[in-house]
Amino acid sequence: MLNKLALSGIKHRLRDYTVLFSGLMIASAIFYMFMSLATNQAFLSSNSPAAATSFIFGFGIVLLAIITIVYVNYANTFLLSMRQKEYGMFMMLGAKSSKISRMIFVETFAIGAISTLIGSAIGIFATGFVGRWLIGLLDMRVKHFSSFYLPALLWTLLFFIVIFMFSAIRNSVSLRRTKVLTLLNRDSQPVKIKRNGVMKAIQALLGLILLAIGYLTMYFSGHNPGFIYLGIPIALVTIVAGTYFTINAFVTAIIIMLKRNIKYSQKGLNNFTLSQLSFRINDYTKILSMVSIMFALALGAITVGLGFNNQIDNVVNGQNYYDVQVTNPNATQEKNIKQLSIQKKDTYNFKSDGKAVYYRSSQFKSQPIGYANMNVDTMVFRLKKSSDPAKNSNAAYELMNTRLPKYRTMEAKFVSDAQYDSIKGQESTTVLIKTTSFKNNLAMIKQISKDEIKRFPELKNAGGDKYSAYTLVNGFFSGLEFMGFFLGIAFLAMLASCLMFKILSGANGDVKRYNMLYKIGTRQKVLRSTINKEIGVLFSVPAILGIIHVLIGLQLFVKLLYKPYTNIEIPFAIFLVLYLGYYFLTRYLYKKIVLK
Repeated sequence: MLNKLALSGIKHRLRDYTVLFSGLMIASAIFYMFMSLATNQAFLSSNSPAAATSFIFGFGIVLLAIITIVYVNYANTFLLSMRQKEYGMFMMLGAKSSKISRMIFVETFAIGAISTLIGSAIGIFATGFVGRWLIGLLDMRVKHFSSFYLPALLWTLLFFIVIFMFSAIRNSVSLRRTKVLTLLNRDSQPVKIKRNGVMKAIQALLGLILLAIGYLTMYFSGHNPGFIYLGIPIALVTIVAGTYFTINAFVTAIIIMLKRNIKYSQKGLNNFTLSQLSFRINDYTKILSMVSIMFALALGAITVGLGFNNQIDNVVNGQNYYDVQVTNPNATQEKNIKQLSIQKKDTYNFKSDGKAVYYRSSQFKSQPIGYANMNVDTMVFRLKKSSDPAKNSNAAYELMNTRLPKYRTMEAKFVSDAQYDSIKGQESTTVLIKTTSFKNNLAMIKQISKDEIKRFPELKNAGGDKYSAYTLVNGFFSGLEFMGFFLGIAFLAMLASCLMFKILSGANGDVKRYNMLYKIGTRQKVLRSTINKEIGVLFSVPAILGIIHVLIGLQLFVKLLYKPYTNIEIPFAIFLVLYLGYYFLTRYLYKKIVLK
């Protein structure tokens, strides 16, 4: 009988349970997505040149576990708050507390188990979809990546089963210790807000100190890679704690200051909005702190991923001046070349007598050969030209790589036209092309390179052309680039889910307040504006702190990335657009619940 009552209660609150289930499924899906990389040692070792990658992912697991525990704790509290009045009615009708405890234990654990299984399945699908999409979109070379990784699935199931087991026990114990009248009147009881100015001041100071320690640790670790094994744990603890204290103290202080500003607080429903935020801030501090950390992780991961993408272009362009090199082009190659957006096209003829290769000096005077000169220490490259490769080692090296392998070991000699015509030997033609953009012409460059290898199989392992350099460098950085984009997308989904779930889970409690305002004559337009402001503040606080975390956190990669802040506005803009999308969706759903 009790089970039927419980099921009927779920049926009547199907919309609320949909929010609960979707939130828990997303949490387990994201956890699996992260674990599919973090526990796959073959993937980490083959796709990352950094020895500390496994160590970093280990601390990432710890951080994600903490975030997930907090997230599930909110879900558990939401579940209990929805049903406690009904449980109180069951107990009033004579149901034993032991029976109710067992029922809530089964219900909590069942909800957790079902959502975890479905979420894990979604995680497997999402991992495969996102992985294939990124690999295809960015032309990555990723090894040992698998959407289904059994150890990751087992760890996900074990982790969530343990969490929900403890949650179910906690719910049962909490229910048995709560009086029946308290359960029945929980919604009518006022919430006491404790204010301690001295404690808030201490928290504000402590928060700033902890954040300063965390930021300095990241800066020092980035410039001293040997310190990273100690620096990351210190930064993890201090920044998480500092974020919590900063949000809890400063946001409260700002709200109090605005409420004391009569001109602002008495305008429209500003005082109501500030009171709503003041009422919620203690409850929201943990979730806002968690979201700010995830915001930093998501934005930081995408920014670093883009940094590795830029690193590929930088290193490849520093290897070769010319994007395409073709020897004795046939009709097919000539047709393919015409499809490129050409910036510079140079053609050189040479002959070989078996001991040396001979070039016309006049061709280099009319077509100076381009070459790339890279500073290994600063990773800065410059593109230059030379009309006399015999006197320029970099230009001579560039020219040597344009020849077929059998000619590369021979000495290059630059002779007059008369001397060249007198040399007996087979003549070859080398066509070198510099496009307007290697990346934008990559598909056709790849096709030309493949056709060249078919014509001259000895080029397969010889390299020398720009596409071969790109393949090598791309294989080196692709793993790190993939990790950055993949984890950024995963954390973005997680943070949006957390904040949306927290805001929407408390929407039912706000229905009475907004209904009261509506009955006393407040216009719908004003109510909507109030909701926009309130939710806007809740989204803005973690975003501001998260951006600060990222800007300073990029110092961790100054030794690994060339100019990590280059084009930083691109990932920031993309991320903020997506974040705003979640904001608009959240406020739309919230209005659907609280407004008539």
